[in-house]
Amino acid sequence: MKPAALATIVLIIIAVGAQAADEPPRLNFALEDQFGETHTDQDCGGVVTILLGGGRKGVKYIDEWGPRMHRVFSGEFDDGKICSIGFAHLKGAPFFVHKKIIAGFPEDPTSWTLLDWKGHIAKSWGAEKNIANIYVFDRDGRLVFKAGLRDFDQAQLDRIIEATKEAAAER
Repeated sequence: MKPAALATIVLIIIAVGAQAADEPPRLNFALEDQFGETHTDQDCGGVVTILLGGGRKGVKYIDEWGPRMHRVFSGEFDDGKICSIGFAHLKGAPFFVHKKIIAGFPEDPTSWTLLDWKGHIAKSWGAEKNIANIYVFDRDGRLVFKAGLRDFDQAQLDRIIEATKEAAAER
């Protein structure tokens, strides 16, 4: 093989590797909820998936954004076209307060929340502290949108809606 051809192949391999390194990991988790039930990314069955959550200081923002998101996408959630999952970033919580933390979550089994004790979500997709974090994944589990949410902002909601609808329309 000629040196120029070999150099070209090496550059292509390096470029492809660099591009792959820039992409965030695909949707992939196995976490328990407050009832001890394990949920995985496979629970959503290959549909657009929205993760919304954060840490203790982000709860006020989650409580503000969650119902608004549900109103926008309630039909799609009900029809199984979009899967919505709440998560709680709990990394760093001392083991002796785990039961107390769990007791603070809804007791309704249909209102479960992923309890991320090890920070898997934050580590995988870069959650910000003290705010709500939203991630939108396409049907193939690729991250197509992420944002840190504070007080409600209609322009930000419009961007979330647009990204989610684009992900749902792809194929």
